[in-house]
Amino acid sequence: MQTKLPDSEFRSRIERIQEKLAENNYDAYLVHCNEADQANVRYLSDHWPIFETAGVIVPREGEPILLIGPEAEPFAQDRSRIKKIRTMVEYRESAEPDYPDIPVSSFKDIFDEVSGGKGIERLALGDYTILPLPVWDGINAALIKGGEIIRAEWIISDMRILKSKPEIAMIQEAHRISELALEDILKTMKPGMTEKQAMGIVMEALYRHGAECEGFPNYVFGGRKTRNAIARATYDTIKEGEIIQLCIGARFGGYSSSVGRPVIFGKMPSEMHSHVQFGLDVHLKTYEWIREGVVAKDVANRYFEHFKEKGYAEYFLYGPCHGTGIIEVEKPWMETSSEYELQENMTFMADTFFTTDAYGFRWEDGFRVTKDGCEPFSDARSEIIEL
Repeated sequence: MQTKLPDSEFRSRIERIQEKLAENNYDAYLVHCNEADQANVRYLSDHWPIFETAGVIVPREGEPILLIGPEAEPFAQDRSRIKKIRTMVEYRESAEPDYPDIPVSSFKDIFDEVSGGKGIERLALGDYTILPLPVWDGINAALIKGGEIIRAEWIISDMRILKSKPEIAMIQEAHRISELALEDILKTMKPGMTEKQAMGIVMEALYRHGAECEGFPNYVFGGRKTRNAIARATYDTIKEGEIIQLCIGARFGGYSSSVGRPVIFGKMPSEMHSHVQFGLDVHLKTYEWIREGVVAKDVANRYFEHFKEKGYAEYFLYGPCHGTGIIEVEKPWMETSSEYELQENMTFMADTFFTTDAYGFRWEDGFRVTKDGCEPFSDARSEIIEL
């Protein structure tokens, strides 16, 4: 099994960005990442920083450059698919060491290098929402007089929405590993364990079955905490008769997955059983509404209408689907305001969340849009799980 994308994927991405730069008269494109949201820098370079942040600048013509903090050069050289690498203080870790003995580049140096000394006048920016002030200040100081920064997240997000065959293979493998880890936790988890002890089982299983790492902070939590759509494992113990939320997600080859299942030790009370069964039914029904050409808001509207028809509108929080790929939650969302049409090889999470005053639960699986429907990436334990 191939564990990473071929170099040709990364070259193709740079070439497509350069086509967009030429079409829109942009001089260069800059993307940013941090340790938590590494998506765009990893998408272009395969580099994922630790402690520090990183960026990639793509000129309209010529080679891209990976921009890193002063501590990361050997690490970045080992994994980056971009050969030009420059160290900069703007990408250092948040503790802000001075690094007085390490040579660094400035943004003016970088802009001169990618422009052949002409400087940058129109800079397209791909990560406005996570860009830190040191990078923003450095960019502004280095632009030529009268230069401008243009928000252009769409350039790379439009590319990431449609997955190639190698990308889909990575997502499929991540889900396969997640299903194996789910089975392991169901066999091993016991009442009386802390949620963190159960999480340890999940982490061991993910790595044993071949994951690069976890795809997001996986979920093992129970009781009233399940009313929220997200939470972290605590030192609370797992109790018989309390609903437990599991969301198990491996990362493989840079791509994430999630298999979400509500679980209980013992028998579910009748009302809870009805709620969880409804959640599973609408979760599976969502697949019936998916195919190429469908307008995304129509799926969201049908999903919400199904809650209302069954008398569960008050328990609706959000849904039904969000994009997935390098990050477990990424663009696009399927919401009642979503005007775009579904296309083949878009990848999503069917993410069905139901909440009451006492508990909540989530069913979650990834899928790929096809010409005439969708292809789920996981279906393990699509049933009421009573242990």
